[in-house]
Amino acid sequence: MKKNIRISILLLFSMLINKINIAQQLPINTNYVLNNYAYNPAVAGSKPHAVASVNYRNQWVGFQDAPKTYMVSLYSTVGKQKKVAVGALVSSDNAGLLSRTTGYLTFGYHIKLNKTYKLGLGVSAGMVQYRIKLYDAKVADTGDDLLTGNILSNNVFDSNGGLYLYSDKLFFGLSTYQYIGNKITWKDSQSNLSQHMYATLGYTFKLSKKVSLQPTALVKFNKPAPIQPEFSMRMIYKNIFWIGGSYRTNESASALFGVTIKEKLTISYSYDMVLAKIRTYTSGSHEIMLSYQFIKPKKKLDADEQELNDIDNSIKSKLKKQNEEGPK
Repeated sequence: MKKNIRISILLLFSMLINKINIAQQLPINTNYVLNNYAYNPAVAGSKPHAVASVNYRNQWVGFQDAPKTYMVSLYSTVGKQKKVAVGALVSSDNAGLLSRTTGYLTFGYHIKLNKTYKLGLGVSAGMVQYRIKLYDAKVADTGDDLLTGNILSNNVFDSNGGLYLYSDKLFFGLSTYQYIGNKITWKDSQSNLSQHMYATLGYTFKLSKKVSLQPTALVKFNKPAPIQPEFSMRMIYKNIFWIGGSYRTNESASALFGVTIKEKLTISYSYDMVLAKIRTYTSGSHEIMLSYQFIKPKKKLDADEQELNDIDNSIKSKLKKQNEEGPK
């Protein structure tokens, strides 16, 4: 009898993990455009300085045991040429009895294609840990040691890879996560990490000196689930304030708000209004992100150096104009 209960419970956990495999094994991030590194390791090093981010997502507020996600990431270029990059990302996803914790280290390399575009290549490797809190489980047979006062835990190696084409205005990324598909083995059952594929695309249109418009898209694919596109639009004022919205097909519509302080600290918030049938049980989802760019302050020039620079720039401008006009 107890053996049958063990098998049933473990099969239930396996089904739960497989269900998450199909629907949402990896965390959702509505503010993906502000932290592309969460979806593509090749983004590490796309900025000439270090970038640190912290994300918190409270999904399906009001729904019992709904997912809560925490994420911390840091990446930076290495060396004077700024071609090599390293990064790290840690996340924790908790839903009911099941929690999923990951930790990855990233290596990236960036190639300058021309004056406008660069190409980043990145790989990351780390560990995924699943934990099942049996002490919170309500079972009929309270005498089974397997189901009382214990935590089932399983660790598995994982790796991800991607490429990232970018400029000052455009970005395009392709990545694959959990592409090894390593198995998660429990005592009486087995599951596996399913492969996820992502594509991101965005472009910034300069409407005026102060206002920009940035449409972006994220496409997710996790077999056997259908392809899920997500579209966003941000109106940005002086690279300081922005407001926007996004639509995740067959799931939610979101409102986006944010501010950047002194070009370094970014604070963003998003609210997801659920469109699926689960909306009758929840008031929506909330997500907050903090990001800090470690930009070095520009070196101040003294009066003589500034005057020489002004003269040099003036001469260069005149020579350029003469070359464009050609010989008279």
